Amino acid sequence: MRFTYSSGQRPLDGYTIKRGIGRGGFGEVYYGVSDGGKEVGLKLIHGNQDVELRGVAQCLNLKHPNLVNLYDMKTDPQGGHWVIMEYVSGEPLSVVLSRHPKGLSLELARQWFQALAQAMGYLHDHGIVHRDLKPGNIFLENGTLKVGDYGLSKFISGSQRSAQTQSVGTVHYMAPEISTGNYNKQIDIYASGIILYEMLTGHVPFDGESAGEILMKHLTAPPDLSKVPEEFVPILAKALCKNPAHRYASMMEMARAVTDTGEEPQVVVAAAKAETPLPASPRRRMAEPVLTVLPAVSPRGQMAELCGSMALSAVFAALGVALWAALARAHEVSDLGSLFFLTVGACWAILIPAKFWVGKRGDSWARRLVMMGLGALLGLGALYIDGWAPRSSFAQTGEEPRRVAQMMAPLGYFALAFFGLRWWRITDRRRGQWFSLGPIFAAACWGLILLGIWYDPWRGTLVLSMTAAIVQLVSPWEQPPPPTSRRMRLRYA
Repeated sequence: MRFTYSSGQRPLDGYTIKRGIGRGGFGEVYYGVSDGGKEVGLKLIHGNQDVELRGVAQCLNLKHPNLVNLYDMKTDPQGGHWVIMEYVSGEPLSVVLSRHPKGLSLELARQWFQALAQAMGYLHDHGIVHRDLKPGNIFLENGTLKVGDYGLSKFISGSQRSAQTQSVGTVHYMAPEISTGNYNKQIDIYASGIILYEMLTGHVPFDGESAGEILMKHLTAPPDLSKVPEEFVPILAKALCKNPAHRYASMMEMARAVTDTGEEPQVVVAAAKAETPLPASPRRRMAEPVLTVLPAVSPRGQMAELCGSMALSAVFAALGVALWAALARAHEVSDLGSLFFLTVGACWAILIPAKFWVGKRGDSWARRLVMMGLGALLGLGALYIDGWAPRSSFAQTGEEPRRVAQMMAPLGYFALAFFGLRWWRITDRRRGQWFSLGPIFAAACWGLILLGIWYDPWRGTLVLSMTAAIVQLVSPWEQPPPPTSRRMRLRYA
């Protein structure tokens, strides 16, 4: 990258250039030092000078902790226009996001978005629209977020995205109405929604092979919110509306919605002994132990989740049986039907009682006995599928012991299988992982241990293994919140 000036040159009286920082269609940025020793950023404006200088003049007296300060404007002897600004030694948000291809933690995304909203709200209150908000214009220094180029990059600027327009902004963060030329602060709210999406997922919602393709997606395609954490879906759906009138009315309204996603009711634990209360202080309040109470799902929501999980379990069971038939080359309809119905029954026997145990922790004999009884019922279902009928079981004398053994085998198998494993743990919405192979291996091993009980052991082991996989797939899951002790450390990514 070639710059007009090199280290040691003094194009402006009172300032010495140390090195070039960035170069693009908007001009060149240098790191310099004043004669008094103050570190500054020096920006030499190249193209579209009238627009650039007018924007700088509007922003010279703005001061906010989350904005890059603009100090002055000067003209060099060659007629070049310079902007003297605060030098930010940190790195742009685009560099941080490149190190997190799967997105930032939810806590860190909330913290940084709040700072971004404060800066943009301050600009909007002073009648300034950024028009080129993107991670390349947002900087992080010692944990503090600062927005830059709010009075400068009105024409075109560089970004980690190569596609650009020759009008305003960068196409990956460009609101649909910019193409009409009739826009206001809503374009910054739209760009903020794109940045929040990128912080949460690691990529932008609209991408393509050319600038025209990306612009068309902004105009017509809905954003894919399936990879966004559930609590942020309504926020991004509103911020990225095609119609600006349907977006948030202000950055602070959007910031409050983002903050609400992280709020959880707290219950302060009372001290064991009553003491004279001391004057409250922030340090003392933070030292108090708290118990976090997770927001509960309404009964209607639980019923809807249960119905959806039960329906999906039947679909996955059918897919699992079809896969088994293809791999094992099994074509007996009766055997495949038995495998399907037993798997669906096992899934339902786990999903239904788990809804009554929501929020209950630990292991208890009562819970294991309930599961044992449900397993015995599943064993009765296996007997029924195999054609066992109570009236004809003991019709022939001398057959009683063998028939009793045949009857007790599936009952004992599934009763012990449901008793020995903590099936309810894989239905917990706050489990460590959405899907894990551990429960599947545990179910298979437990099924193999019980080989000596049932006369048809392969079917039982297969049912248990498929059930452990399907229950995980259909059970709701929420990513556990990060440990509270890491809150401050998360500010530095």
